Amino acid sequence: MTMSPTPPIPVGVRLPLPSDNLPPAELVKMCRAALDMGYSSFWVGDHVVMPETSMSAYPHTSSGTPGFNAHTPWVDPLLQLTWLAAQLPEARFGTSIVIMTLRKPTLLAKQLATISWLTERPFSFGVGTGWLRDEYDAVGMPFEKRGTQARKDIAEIKQLITEGARTYIVRGEHDEPVEKRFIMKPTAPSPIEFLWGGFSPMAMRLIATSCDGWLPAKQSLEALEGHILRLKEACDEANRDFNDLRLVAKPGSGPDPESGPIDRDNLLGYAELGFHEAILEMPYEPAGIGDAISVLERVAARSWL
Repeated sequence: MTMSPTPPIPVGVRLPLPSDNLPPAELVKMCRAALDMGYSSFWVGDHVVMPETSMSAYPHTSSGTPGFNAHTPWVDPLLQLTWLAAQLPEARFGTSIVIMTLRKPTLLAKQLATISWLTERPFSFGVGTGWLRDEYDAVGMPFEKRGTQARKDIAEIKQLITEGARTYIVRGEHDEPVEKRFIMKPTAPSPIEFLWGGFSPMAMRLIATSCDGWLPAKQSLEALEGHILRLKEACDEANRDFNDLRLVAKPGSGPDPESGPIDRDNLLGYAELGFHEAILEMPYEPAGIGDAISVLERVAARSWL
């Protein structure tokens, strides 16, 4: 069978983490090679600080242990994508995901509006609340009720990046609380879509009421089918048209995840479920650019080339 030169649905790339084996210049070369093969977009993950030991269980593996540790290098996702966008004007970018409730929403809004103004292209802002209590404690943000806080933060950020103004309660002349209107310019000239990363009942409600789409991690096609039914129910309860949501799948850890490799059959399965894009998770730290490009070639060859 002759395969199509393009995948059944677009396939993005979750980028490797920084390392001596893949320095910045080599990372850009890898991204250009990926674009030449037909990959559609580039995504980066997020952690601010990591504890050397933790009692928190990682939710995306059966063992509860992540595929990284305290010494795994993470760069700031928004800084990295702004830098890449300057060198890859034809590429799309997104986060998968930013732990938004580790940060103040006003500052996040300023960063997102700046990215939009500098890059002049749409941006996919994959967000979630994370799983690591220790990280919240370290940066001084509350871990409890973070889902409720995320809903408020999304509303605040959207208002700032679109309207450029918001009313805040501040201290008055005699330290009494007063309402004052603040301005934030520039606003975001290009669309910024909010994609929620979870699949709990709270996540489904949050997607239906506050987000533009869904970016679930490491779920099999069978599991996704059930989650989509629950998401549709949440949309019905919120009087939201499910078809307005953009769905992005992240099949699993690495090019051959336990939840199914990215290949033509799986991509067709995601398309049948209504997904608009899939993300290949690259190995966290490949041996070098040759190793990274080999992964990209292998997945593309069995999926569309």
